[in-house]
Amino acid sequence: MRHPAFRSLMLLVILPLLLSCTGTPMAPLEMTTLNPGDDHETIAHHYRHEAVLARQQAAELANQAVVYEQLFGPESDWVSGARLLVKFYEEVAREQARLAEQHLKLGRGRSSEQPAPSRDH
Repeated sequence: MRHPAFRSLMLLVILPLLLSCTGTPMAPLEMTTLNPGDDHETIAHHYRHEAVLARQQAAELANQAVVYEQLFGPESDWVSGARLLVKFYEEVAREQARLAEQHLKLGRGRSSEQPAPSRDH
């Protein structure tokens, strides 16, 4: 077992390092914005990422449902609960993908409305 002073020393060394790495805080993205001037590509990326995570969760739960069916039988509450969660996460994934597509379209609309930069320099 390490001495309690070791933990205090580690905190004194690590805490300033962590605080110095944070840099300037960024303003949070407004995820529900439809304002054409906002960063819709970043928002779309976030929603796409969340859709992938929800699909992964659904797949893991589908595998768990199979295992529960083998352990407890097909009529088990464990099986039906896991299958309900699969449906829930699949719906979450569809909604996140829909939101990503919506923001991608808004981002494309913004880039097509912006004038092309001058090449005279």
